[in-house]
Amino acid sequence: MRDNPRLDYFKIEGDIPTEISEGEFISVNRETPLKIYQLGFQPAKSIPEIPRWFLQKYTKTSSTILEPFAGSGTTIIESLKNNRQIFWLDYHPLSRLICRVKTTEFIIDEIRQDVFNILEISRTQKNAPKTVDFSNKDFWFQKPVQEGLEILKEHILQARPNIQPVLWLIFSLTVRKTSDMNDGMILAAKRSHVQEIPVRSRSDVFDYFQSYATKAIDALDEWGTVVNGARKKAKELPTDDARIIATRHKFDAVITSPPYINAIDYVWASKFELHWLGLVKNDSDRLALYETEIGTERISSQEFKELGQTGNSNLDPLIEEIYNGKKYKASKGQNALRARVTYKYFTDMKEHFKYSLDSLKPGGYYCFTIGDTSKICGVNIPVADLLTEIACELGFKRDFYFHLLLKNRKLNIPRNVNWAGTIKHDTTVVLRKPE
Repeated sequence: MRDNPRLDYFKIEGDIPTEISEGEFISVNRETPLKIYQLGFQPAKSIPEIPRWFLQKYTKTSSTILEPFAGSGTTIIESLKNNRQIFWLDYHPLSRLICRVKTTEFIIDEIRQDVFNILEISRTQKNAPKTVDFSNKDFWFQKPVQEGLEILKEHILQARPNIQPVLWLIFSLTVRKTSDMNDGMILAAKRSHVQEIPVRSRSDVFDYFQSYATKAIDALDEWGTVVNGARKKAKELPTDDARIIATRHKFDAVITSPPYINAIDYVWASKFELHWLGLVKNDSDRLALYETEIGTERISSQEFKELGQTGNSNLDPLIEEIYNGKKYKASKGQNALRARVTYKYFTDMKEHFKYSLDSLKPGGYYCFTIGDTSKICGVNIPVADLLTEIACELGFKRDFYFHLLLKNRKLNIPRNVNWAGTIKHDTTVVLRKPE
């Protein structure tokens, strides 16, 4: 694949043509997407143009699709829009909530009524319960905000069960907005020199809940007119581990965007929502989510002291470079940790590819989109190339690939870019299982 800083991009307005050239570098000016895509917090959301391109080029109405890293549901939405049956899973409880909301048919007037009832009683309630506890809660949430959130939570629990998923999703957005983290940050950060944190009241909490409710209702209402009754074609699989896809179903295609290596701590990014929504019971329960995360960074010091070897002649020297700090000497233990994270990421993805290959019908396709190159401790890791190579070692054949210029996706995370770097392109790769 090309690595040229002076590229001539194929500029596209709207949808990606099905007949672009293999290896093309493209730049997409996107049309205004449906509001449903933006409903719910998810770092580095994938764009719908890529699964749309794949569905139109490689699948038929009768095709069955698997999305093993569902995230905020972009592939699910595109599959339903194209009248495909899709099965999905995700290890992250907040992602599962978002996807359930987007694949469930709601009566919009019932949502409006329950939101009105909750706000009416919440605004007049004096006493607030105390049900939520997690580390540093008082540092991140002002007392009046805690009271407002507790009151909202109390009344969401009393709302109609079939409407509660939407209310929890609205509540999750309210939690994030009313915390004392700086606006726009993916991971929790509070820096007074960047932005002063405003003093907030209970009323602010209720106002934000009302605002997010209005946006959610608009998004779901618009989505309903587009998808009609197709939402029943989306099925959640009874598993949350993408490394072990144990299912009796055989799929025509897998379409997904795996997690970025060494870029986003998805559990940390949604720490506040997980606790306030009761999606985890306590801090230990939250930390346990890392056990099913691809390429987890929660690794014991005893484990990461050992240099991991995958057997891949291109990958293993890169892991060793990170481990030895050949390009960048990080703080104590960080080189060994980052080397082990890299090792874990690719071994986890190898396990995922193995089960995915088994889950596909003969001649079936696997399409993934990932950042083409990640820099870890100064070492450039050609992620897309290495994943393709690992998948092909297991039995896949590469069918097609192209590169997409990233223009608007921002990872607002504090990091030293001299050794961590930024991702300029996503690479989309189409693999095929032999007949």
